[in-house]
Amino acid sequence: MISQICGRIKHLTEESVTLELNGLCYELMIPSGLYARLKEAQFESSEILLHTLNYIEAGDKKSYHYPRLVGFTDPIDKEFFQLFTTVSGLGVKKALKSLTLPIREIATAIETKDAATLSRLPGIGGRLADKAIAELYGKMARFALAKGEQPLTSVHKGKENFVTETIEILLQLQYKRNEAEKMIDNALKINPKIDSAEKLVSAIFTQEAMARKGIQP
Repeated sequence: MISQICGRIKHLTEESVTLELNGLCYELMIPSGLYARLKEAQFESSEILLHTLNYIEAGDKKSYHYPRLVGFTDPIDKEFFQLFTTVSGLGVKKALKSLTLPIREIATAIETKDAATLSRLPGIGGRLADKAIAELYGKMARFALAKGEQPLTSVHKGKENFVTETIEILLQLQYKRNEAEKMIDNALKINPKIDSAEKLVSAIFTQEAMARKGIQP
């Protein structure tokens, strides 16, 4: 079992980070709130240490299962998440998206049986809030005392972040930065409602394919 990884960032998005260690690359899911911190480390090319959880993700078919890693910069965050995901019906991906409050506030809501606060977390709702209180009450006091003020997950994914992510993708595909920025600007002029890196890359592919055929978008 992998409990922590120390390496340099090879690739980074709001949902995952790939660390390179001794020639091997490890992809880890992360809470989106860590993106800004890891982005700085990536820019400085410094090594980072992530405390990891291992889990098995079921694929589309019952026979397909994939080992996955989840990474945290703080061992307390890892311990909280490990306990939080023991709630029946609360999977890893849903839990990662739900952490839009600091863990001490979530833990305090559980210890004070504040279902209203928990139910406002993305993907939780009233039923899961009640389950979390029933299954975790009395186990969260130490996390309620944590000093961390920042949530682990960003509430919204802004335009700047998905544009930055798309630039990184294009740089990996051997485009120069000025080429990448120009393609992105053109795609957003045609469709300013694009709101994700996936959609932006798809739009760029479409405009490049049309350009090769001599068709004006």
